[in-house]
Amino acid sequence: MPCGICAQPASAFSLLSDFEPKGAVAQMYRAYREADGFCDRALFVIDQQGMITWSYCSPVSINPGAEVILAALEALPSK
Repeated sequence: MPCGICAQPASAFSLLSDFEPKGAVAQMYRAYREADGFCDRALFVIDQQGMITWSYCSPVSINPGAEVILAALEALPSK
């Protein structure tokens, strides 16, 4: 797994990366740029019921970095 923080045993969440078929998941989340043939830099937090509880889409030229998603995860209500 390329994400060092996600490879740590303490991670309690799953990750999804959209690769093949090209852009299939991104298209479902409306984050695929059909004219350009690639995805936006989109991040989603999906709860256990499959509902999107948080999302963020940054300009293609800007990498949102891990801080954005980590802050979103930390802001989730505790169980």
